[in-house]
Amino acid sequence: MSNSVQVQERATYRVPEAARVAGTGTAAIRRGVKEGVIPHLKFGRNILIPRSAFHRWLDSCGGR
Repeated sequence: MSNSVQVQERATYRVPEAARVAGTGTAAIRRGVKEGVIPHLKFGRNILIPRSAFHRWLDSCGGR
């Protein structure tokens, strides 16, 4: 069994992964995190974005 966890199996995204999902750049995701708009967890300098909360946030943005 491999020690690496596939992105689809993890409960969180890193900033570049969240940017790809949202179709935007990493700067926009970092800005949303800094402003407290995007749900996230910080562990030192590491930013983790919970997948389910991120998708709920995306869905709540309207844009439809």
